[in-house]
Amino acid sequence: MSSRTVGKGLCLRIWIATFSSVAIIALTGCSTMNDSDDRLDHTPETREISDARAEVRNISAKILELINLHGKVSDRGPGVSECSGKDPGRFYSIHHRWSVTDVPVGDMKKAMASLKADLPKHGWKIFGYGPDKSPSKSLKLVAEFAEKRFFVNIHLYDESGRAKPDGPKSKIFVDLLSECFQVPKGKTVDEY
Repeated sequence: MSSRTVGKGLCLRIWIATFSSVAIIALTGCSTMNDSDDRLDHTPETREISDARAEVRNISAKILELINLHGKVSDRGPGVSECSGKDPGRFYSIHHRWSVTDVPVGDMKKAMASLKADLPKHGWKIFGYGPDKSPSKSLKLVAEFAEKRFFVNIHLYDESGRAKPDGPKSKIFVDLLSECFQVPKGKTVDEY
């Protein structure tokens, strides 16, 4: 599955394929596809792409504030993805992937525990917290912000045991993803 394609069972199934995670049950209130007519089971909210990008930037900033680590933040900015099986000219989702590095792993572990406690105070529902199924058993947190129609998958990748001077660095990796939206009538998605 392409990381730029959002599709059936958007509610975390993309993360299962992308991150080879444990199967997670479908989340209440999440969109699904109706196989009989290939339409979403709800009418996607109409939003300008620029508004959806601005919102994801704000949500990411709040998550970074909750992480409360002062390391190096990698951020390529929010991107636009297609909604699989839907008209790519009308329907889209927003994804935002970024990470925090150059912080001691112990501080990252504390930040993950703080996120688990603090995200629900800010409207998030935690659906998973603990080691993933990878050989390294990376700590992950999976949550939904239903009010804003966003999902987040946060991993702590601990590379301290095998660190080489030029090898991968330990990091907290954040993958924020929206449900499908549609552009206003008369407009098309032209930002893939």
